[in-house]
Amino acid sequence: MRFEVRSFPDLAELGQLWRGLQARAEHAFFLDWGWIGVWLAEAPTQASILVGWAGEEPVLLGALMPSARRDVLPVPVHGLHLHDTGQDALDVITIEYNGFLVDRAWQGQAEAEAVQFLLRGQRIAGRRRDELHLRGIAGGLDGLVFGTGLETTVVSRQPSWLVDLADLRTSGQPYLATLSANTRYQIRRSMRLYSERGPLVVERANTVEQGLAYLDALKALHQRYWVRRGEPGAFAFPFFERFQRRLIAECLPLGSIELLRIRAGTQDIGYLYNFVYAGRVLSYQSGFNYETDPRLKPGMVSHALCIERHVRDGAGFYDFLAGDARYKASLGTPGPEMVYLRVERPTLVLRIERALKSLLRRVTGTAIARHEEH
Repeated sequence: MRFEVRSFPDLAELGQLWRGLQARAEHAFFLDWGWIGVWLAEAPTQASILVGWAGEEPVLLGALMPSARRDVLPVPVHGLHLHDTGQDALDVITIEYNGFLVDRAWQGQAEAEAVQFLLRGQRIAGRRRDELHLRGIAGGLDGLVFGTGLETTVVSRQPSWLVDLADLRTSGQPYLATLSANTRYQIRRSMRLYSERGPLVVERANTVEQGLAYLDALKALHQRYWVRRGEPGAFAFPFFERFQRRLIAECLPLGSIELLRIRAGTQDIGYLYNFVYAGRVLSYQSGFNYETDPRLKPGMVSHALCIERHVRDGAGFYDFLAGDARYKASLGTPGPEMVYLRVERPTLVLRIERALKSLLRRVTGTAIARHEEH
């Protein structure tokens, strides 16, 4: 393979290249041009695009954002982020199932070569880049990075949860029958209470205008819940809402986005914002109408109804994505871990930084142990 890093001032040109490769790749919605194209259009910094070639055919693509960090040393470490920026206010959109977009014939080989190429001291966006940040990598892919021989740090790991809808259809069991007795009881009781107000229905937005109206209603419920908990909520970040509105406008007509309203009679009990792509339903965002009666479980009811809908529609998986929220474990089974990896060049600065961090961990651990003894 040979690699080049270049800019694409004309996103239409990159979009044509990206869509051509994604037709030959196995990937999640987060690497579809729908997501990537909107992210590149809305991001305040122009990305550098890594292109991997096999002969005259592109077989790998990745969009890289420059970054700099200072942790324990006063000097900056310059790096690259794959499909995010390293800035919380922008990365609040949260990419998962991240990675390079790779031709399926090259999968498992091209990724490691791409990482090694980027960390050979390449000057990208005017600087040599000494580390590569890979956030939201599905756990099974981290071995490809460890195989490079470069220093790799696992910054964080998060569990994910899913429901195998194909297995459900094969078994012939209703979804609720697969849950624990306690979870099943809570959902059924809640459904019964909601049904006293009128029939439970799931309504899908059929137009962009309706989808954006559903997003507005979801936002109000989402923000109310998180602000009451002392958290800002995703919509407190202007980039998050700007990105979502454009994503809905471009992808809802293609069928890769669904916005659902769940009602009991005429009352809204919840909204779900999902990605529907390659047989997988990704439960991305939600807003629920929580009431004072603890027997009412709007989130669990909404997800249960949505899962039953997708069982009927033929989807393969209902994926709750990463996070350790209790409801995900109650409603699903373990999926792949989402891992944040940092891959580093063996530079003197980074060796000193690792040594200092190791020393700090030992000192901190010793101090905690002494405190516990007393």
